[in-house]
Amino acid sequence: MREFKPLPAQPAPVKTQGAVAWLRDNLFYSPVSSIVTLFFAYFFIKYSIAMFDWALLSADWTGTTEKDCTSEGACWVFIKAWSQQFFYGSYIESEIWRINLSILLLLAVIVMSFTLPKNIRLKVTIPAFLLLPFICIAILDGRILGLTHVKTDLWGGFSLNVLMAAASIIVAFPFSFLWSLGRRSDMAFIRSVSIIFIEFFRGVPVLSLFFMGSVMLPLFFAEGTNVDKLIRVWIVLIFFMSGYMAEVFRGGFQAIPRGQYEAADSLGLGYWQKILLILLPQVIKVSMPNILATFVMLFKNTTFLLIIGIPELVQTLQTALSNSYWLGGHTLEGYLFVFAVFWASCFSMSLLSSHIERKLDTDNRN
Repeated sequence: MREFKPLPAQPAPVKTQGAVAWLRDNLFYSPVSSIVTLFFAYFFIKYSIAMFDWALLSADWTGTTEKDCTSEGACWVFIKAWSQQFFYGSYIESEIWRINLSILLLLAVIVMSFTLPKNIRLKVTIPAFLLLPFICIAILDGRILGLTHVKTDLWGGFSLNVLMAAASIIVAFPFSFLWSLGRRSDMAFIRSVSIIFIEFFRGVPVLSLFFMGSVMLPLFFAEGTNVDKLIRVWIVLIFFMSGYMAEVFRGGFQAIPRGQYEAADSLGLGYWQKILLILLPQVIKVSMPNILATFVMLFKNTTFLLIIGIPELVQTLQTALSNSYWLGGHTLEGYLFVFAVFWASCFSMSLLSSHIERKLDTDNRN
C-alpha cells in the first residue's frame, strides 16, 4: 500500500491578499465607492502637489528679513528669524543655557524611569520627579543659585509650554491621588471637601480659572503680598489637573477587584501599606491610558495662557505677526509651524504612553 503524502500548502489566491485586495475591499467594492474614492483622490493629489510646491519647492529658506521673501511660496525666513523667541521667549540670550539645562533634566528623569534597575528605580525617580519643578524654577529664576536674576516676564515661548505643563503634571500627581482617596473616604467631612474640590475644578472652564488666578486670587492675599502671576497660574493649573486626575484614579480604584482589598486586609497590612504596596501599582496600570490622555490635554491647554498675557508659543507668534517689520502676511506659515511643533510633541507622548502600557502589561498570552 502506497504511503499517503499530503501536498505542500499553497499560498492564498492573489485576489484575497495584498495591496490590490485591500484597495478592492475598502475603496472600490462598488461603483459608488469607486466614484467617491476617485473624486477625493483627485482633489487630494491636486492640492497636495500645490501644497508641496508652496511649502518646499517655491519657498524662501535663506535670509533674515521680509525683503528676502521674494517668491510666491512659503516664507520660512519668518520662522527662522523668530525661532529663538518661539522657543525661548524674551529670556536673556546669554542665559538660555538654563532653559536647555532644565529641559535636559526633565528628559534625564524620564529616561531614568525606564533605564534604572528595578530595585532602585522608584526610590530614585519618584524623589527626582517631585524635586524637578522646584530645581528648574531655581535655575530659571537664578537668585537662589547666585545666578543673574531673570524675571518671569521674560520667560516664554514653547519652552514655557513644556516646563509649565511638566511642572503642573508632576506636582498635581500626588495631590490628585490624595483627593481620590478623600472622595472614597468613610469620613463625611473629608469626602465632602474632596467632592467639592474635584467637582469645582472639573466643572469650571480653564479660562475662567486662569482669570481667577491672575486677577481675583491676589484679592485674597494680605495687603502688601505680591505673588508672581506665573506662579499663580501654575497653582491654578495644578488644581485643575488634580481635579481631573482624581477622577481618573477613582475609576482605577473601582476597577480593582474587591478580592485585592480583602487579600490585603487578610495579610494584616495597614491602610497606607495596602494603598501604596497593593492597590496603587494596579491602579496606575489600569488608569495609564487615561492618565496620559489627561497629560496631553493639559499640555495643549497651556496655549490658553495667551489670554492672560503670558507669552507662550501662540502668544509669541501673534506678537511676531503684528511686528511692523513682518507685515507681509505670514499667518499660514506661523500656524503651520505651531501645528507641527504641538503635533510632534503630542505624538511623542502617545508613543511614550504606548511603550509604558506595553511595559505594564502583565497579561499571560500563549
